[in-house]
Amino acid sequence: MKSKNYYPLMLDLQDKPCVIIGGGAVAERKAESLIEAGASVTVISPVCTHKLVQWAESGVLEAVYETYRTQMPQVQQAVLVFAATDRPDINEAVRLEAEALGKLVNVADDAERSGFIVPAAVRRGRLLLAVSTAGASPAVARKVKQELERSFGEEYGEYLELLQELRLIVQRMVSDTKLRQEMFRRMLDWELLPWIRSGELQAAEKDELIRRIELEPTPETMERIRTWIQHHT
Repeated sequence: MKSKNYYPLMLDLQDKPCVIIGGGAVAERKAESLIEAGASVTVISPVCTHKLVQWAESGVLEAVYETYRTQMPQVQQAVLVFAATDRPDINEAVRLEAEALGKLVNVADDAERSGFIVPAAVRRGRLLLAVSTAGASPAVARKVKQELERSFGEEYGEYLELLQELRLIVQRMVSDTKLRQEMFRRMLDWELLPWIRSGELQAAEKDELIRRIELEPTPETMERIRTWIQHHT
């Protein structure tokens, strides 16, 4: 069978309805990643893991403690459908209904029959690194994910938040697009990550960094800031 060529895409699922058929460990993992993305999650299963029950009781997701049947409103309203039971016949029924409704559906452990697959992902604040083997070897995807987790630490979350703040300042103060791009490029030469890792980049230093940019937002200032940062790391 010819392998699929997947189209990489980052979806905005904030408050979007997503439904998971199944209540086991696989369904729990699917639910967790959807919750992280801000989706409105519904799990349909007569029995659910303890964690899924806890999430339902705390209002993190909605649980429908029933066996799947066709024409359930939660499936009809969903943006994404996940078939994650341990019953191949139920998973197949979910897939067929979802496809008939024009829904994107993911079938657990069956990439070839899925309309989409979920990559292994590493989140560091705004940084999202996704790894996929197109279903060929989830174990390899997990191994690469672990390597990325070691290479990209939690400091990247703070780093990107700071860059975003500085970027907005430059956009507000500098109208020339080429000049802005040059300033953004020079920002990437700053040794901010080591400074953040050291734990010595505090609010006072961030305020001084912002003050220097606002005082004179030019590429030359960015270069002087690079030297200033070097003296602190």
